[in-house]
Amino acid sequence: MEPDKCIKEWIINDYFTPNIKAEVILNTLLTPYVAEIIEEQMKDPGKDGHKGSLEGELSFITKEMSIMESEDEDSEVKGINGNRGTKIDYVLGDEKAIYLVELKTTDSNTKQAERYLENCCGKTFGEVFGNRLLSIMRSAFGTTYRQKFPEPLESSEDIVGPQWKEENLSEAFSLVFEPDILKGFRNINESYMRKLPTEKYANAARELIRKAGWTQKDGTRSRKYLYTAGQLLEYCKKYQRTLWDKPLQLIYLTPQGKCPSDKLKKKEAEDFYIGSLSLGKASEYLKNRQEDEMAQLLYDIIKDCL
Repeated sequence: MEPDKCIKEWIINDYFTPNIKAEVILNTLLTPYVAEIIEEQMKDPGKDGHKGSLEGELSFITKEMSIMESEDEDSEVKGINGNRGTKIDYVLGDEKAIYLVELKTTDSNTKQAERYLENCCGKTFGEVFGNRLLSIMRSAFGTTYRQKFPEPLESSEDIVGPQWKEENLSEAFSLVFEPDILKGFRNINESYMRKLPTEKYANAARELIRKAGWTQKDGTRSRKYLYTAGQLLEYCKKYQRTLWDKPLQLIYLTPQGKCPSDKLKKKEAEDFYIGSLSLGKASEYLKNRQEDEMAQLLYDIIKDCL
């Protein structure tokens, strides 16, 4: 069987098999196209139930970012368990906002929508995601790292948990690669330290994560958030944009573009939830990319699953 047909067959098999999260596979395949799909469906503000508009190029930033939740009374302690809790599928950005894109192969998830409303509505990227990321990193890389990491500002009435500034992101990332921090990690020696990449942040993070074996060990998996930090820094550098001050807006990508919860239709959510887009229409967009074999494969998968 040809590789693309084999991949299609087994993804569809998993989609219809109970207890298999085939949505995760679809999530991965959609990643290189998600920004284009959303741009295509948001060309005309107000059409098809969405009310958002874009400003400048919509760009992929990262995936699976952890949310700073309101019940986190001691977020620094909980930060080390960064693999738990509420996360968002895709994080995208343009000139004016950061877009939280949630992929669903069903049309309803009221509890999840409530968590997004409670923790993200009316807030900025720094309040919700930036502070959470730096909290996780400060807890994940050991005592020496934590001692050298900049102290957060005091919490305010409006922001739960620690507060850092945007410039602290670069400091937190660079600190991991300092020799006195690196020498505390297994499998890292002086010759490796001299060969560390210095230009592409995400590549440098990925190589260190691989070399140190942090993908396999339960106690060190939160260190993979170094890769997320690298992706954020690359986005800021490439597009000359900031993150911390940008407002958050929520988009759902569902089979028919239906709103997953009536609570998202309430007045208090009108500047946060900007609509649900259709996976069905997304598949048609992919179908029209005739020269792109991956797009054609993904079109066939979505068509046969949904």
